[in-house]
Amino acid sequence: MMPFLRNHWRSISFRLTLNYGILAILTTLILIAFLYYEVIGALRTEYTRQITASAKRLSAAYEEGGRTALAAALELTLADRIDSGREIYLLLDEKGNKIAGNLDRPPAAHDSYVGVFEGEVLQDGIPTRGHLQIQTLAGGETLVVGHDLSEMGDISAMIWQAIVAAFVLAALLVIIGTYIFRGELAYRVSHIRRTTQQIAAGQLSKRVSTAESDDEFALLNRDINSMLDRIELLMKSARHISDTIAHNLRTPLTRIVGGLRAAQQPSASPQQVLQANQRAVEEIERLSVMLEKLLQISEMQAGIQRRSFKACELHTIVGDVVEMYTTLAEDKNVSMTLTHSEPVNVHGDANLLASALANLVDNAVKYASREIRVAVFRSGQSGRVVISDDGPGVPADQYEHLGKHFYRLDPSLEGHGLGLTSVLSIVELHGGTIVFSDAQPGLSVILTLPVNSRG
Repeated sequence: MMPFLRNHWRSISFRLTLNYGILAILTTLILIAFLYYEVIGALRTEYTRQITASAKRLSAAYEEGGRTALAAALELTLADRIDSGREIYLLLDEKGNKIAGNLDRPPAAHDSYVGVFEGEVLQDGIPTRGHLQIQTLAGGETLVVGHDLSEMGDISAMIWQAIVAAFVLAALLVIIGTYIFRGELAYRVSHIRRTTQQIAAGQLSKRVSTAESDDEFALLNRDINSMLDRIELLMKSARHISDTIAHNLRTPLTRIVGGLRAAQQPSASPQQVLQANQRAVEEIERLSVMLEKLLQISEMQAGIQRRSFKACELHTIVGDVVEMYTTLAEDKNVSMTLTHSEPVNVHGDANLLASALANLVDNAVKYASREIRVAVFRSGQSGRVVISDDGPGVPADQYEHLGKHFYRLDPSLEGHGLGLTSVLSIVELHGGTIVFSDAQPGLSVILTLPVNSRG
């Protein structure tokens, strides 16, 4: 039995339901106890009222007709058989002898009681407990008026039976409800556990089954599936990046090793050795630049550089970048125009934002035929920078690939394919977005950043 209970006690759903059920039982018992004391109190008040009223009525009869009238009133009251079995009456003369009533004798030490009290009396030879009032009449007679407690005892017994029955029923319902709730929760959680176990075993494509409802578990399952989709995408991206890095490292390293081995040949001249060393140095420097960019991108994606954020003037950064690249554009017979500059304040790193904008403008200068247009303005709670050129543009089906690690639209051009990746990482670090569109002709890049709420 103990292992059985221990196994269930380990279940959080079992403990939660059990604790909730115990709380419900205690609340019910407190409510019943409150009702019990309220009912008993109401009965005591009603008995006191009835006893006081009867005592006044009998005292009035005594005042009108004396002892004889009072005795007749008592006999008449006991003869009407209306609660006569529970009513208590006794009339004693000045010497303590019984004149009328249904008591054998008054309670002990009755002279010391004042008002309505609870006491023991002897009725038809049977000890009885009741609410009593004793008063001394003008002629020295003693009048006892009361009501026995049998009715109150019956009501108390009935209430206690209800309490016990409610407790037993509540306990059964709690036990049954605990097992039902535990089973239901275990059933709903089992889908999640089964999926996580399959994923832990390497089946990353597995997903938690979702229902059409919008209850808490359905929403949780959808959130878990969204998280798993994101994890799978990141895993595929990481795998692709690692494969691409391996490829980009293998090729230059192969060239370096081949050149150095050729320089080691006895027939190699000093000039050939020097050239091999120079090419090896250039290749290593290019690899160093690539690895440095990858490290910078990973740091931005991890959010490490967010700690240096402060208020920045986006329009000033854009103006400085445009001014810096105007001369380079003119050398290629391309005009660069800042068509609109509206004050926009953002929260971020000015150097990173300048680097991202410089990368975008540099690409526009590379591909533009005659004109580059740049604009910065505020739209609602966002600041936007639009960079458009009139170059050959990019096919619409390639937009989704722009910004991927090592992706190059034209592999024949120099570079590692990390420029736009760095730009996207900077923009995501600042909580912004980039959208590519057809400028007809050319490419239009729309960079959107949230404005500084304090500026």
